[in-house]
Amino acid sequence: MTESFKKQLNQYVSLMEEELPIYLPEGSHPQQTVIDAMRYSLMAGGKRVRAVLVLHLCRLCGGGIEKALPFAAAIEMIHAYSLIHDDLP
Repeated sequence: MTESFKKQLNQYVSLMEEELPIYLPEGSHPQQTVIDAMRYSLMAGGKRVRAVLVLHLCRLCGGGIEKALPFAAAIEMIHAYSLIHDDLP
């Protein structure tokens, strides 16, 4: 893997780390415990492989990654959900 490719992948991960919190509610809510659990599960880190693939494929196909960010965030949220759901009895 070339250094420029590694740099591009790291840039995509950084973009996702900035994008994901946008979709989580801010402030105090009656369901604050659930929101805190969502934030913890979604923002726990990771490689963000699925989101990076979405962004990279969008760029390779000539699209702007800004338009793909919401879709990439949705893919990450679905993946986080699947990991949590898999652990339930």
